[in-house]
Amino acid sequence: MKKILYCASTASHIRNFHLPYLQFFHEMGWQVDVAVASAEEIPYADNVIALPLEKSLLSASNLRAVYYVNRLLAKNRYDIISTHTTLAGAVVRLAVQLSRKRSGKVVYTSHGYFLNGEGGLSEWPYLWVEKLLAPVTDVLMVMNRIDYRIAEQHRLSKDIVSIPGMGLDLAKFSRVGREDKKNQKIAAGFNPDDFLIVYAAEMSKRKNQGELILAFAIAVAQEPSLKLLLAGDGALKDEYIELARKFGLGEHIRFLGHISDMAFLYKMTDLVVSTSCSEGLPFNVMEAMACGLPVVASRIKGHIDLLDSLNEECLYDLGDEQALANLLQSFYRDEALREQVGQTNLRNVCEYGLEVVKPMVIEAYSMLI
Repeated sequence: MKKILYCASTASHIRNFHLPYLQFFHEMGWQVDVAVASAEEIPYADNVIALPLEKSLLSASNLRAVYYVNRLLAKNRYDIISTHTTLAGAVVRLAVQLSRKRSGKVVYTSHGYFLNGEGGLSEWPYLWVEKLLAPVTDVLMVMNRIDYRIAEQHRLSKDIVSIPGMGLDLAKFSRVGREDKKNQKIAAGFNPDDFLIVYAAEMSKRKNQGELILAFAIAVAQEPSLKLLLAGDGALKDEYIELARKFGLGEHIRFLGHISDMAFLYKMTDLVVSTSCSEGLPFNVMEAMACGLPVVASRIKGHIDLLDSLNEECLYDLGDEQALANLLQSFYRDEALREQVGQTNLRNVCEYGLEVVKPMVIEAYSMLI
């Protein structure tokens, strides 16, 4: 029986992005093992192995994780080792590099976090790690044009494959009409004329909600019908709540916590925003596009790939809170702009659908089978 090992920092990452691929190998008769930070139940996995992973790349616990993976590889002799997320990708490939006997073929899928493409000093450690591990990376999958350029320039793998994300299940999302949207707002306790802006992401420095709150404070001073809904939890949630309180935005910002059904939330949404500092090819933007919603986002890799045809209408430079505030106001005031951008997003998102992406990802694995 052939064997594949999927590795990521968290079980939720596997469940959110990779179940269609676990199912594919499971139905092909492969043994499917998953190694993540906690041994949680994962569909289509024959075995789930817990690794002592810590967020800090240089943590002693991660060195133990390298040892654990090394033993796991020696015991099971996997045909393919599929690694995801920056931390797990580094730990697993280092274990492969230290193995006495060459393990199976290694596929590393970069979800966009290891480099921003700006070439700053903060990126050198990540680039050094990628160059160090390139000899054991048989296939590197990247999701945006900047990552592909960096990977090619520094020869970060024997084979570099560009994929449009992991594939979004478009059937889960749909566009709603104006009256239905108003009814959804009323049912949720909003005024039907409230303009609801949504950002769904972990509350973190990378996701950068603080910049959105500051820009929103500028915009709402002129347009009091604006409401900002922040979905997600995280280490900086209390800090962002305090920031909103400082600017007197208590009536205009709601912190929703974790939302499991974003499709329902988008039915009452007028505009989606992402102020992230770094992305691969973000699902939250693609989900909004699949609902036919306009999206305003920071001009970074990933966002540029998804919204490139709407550059001036939808993208702003990180750190420019006034420009972001202007975009929020523009979409509030201009219904025709919302309709135009929403329709464009609805058309463009089709190339990121699961039915398009899955065969491309499977083809990349097939190179190694």
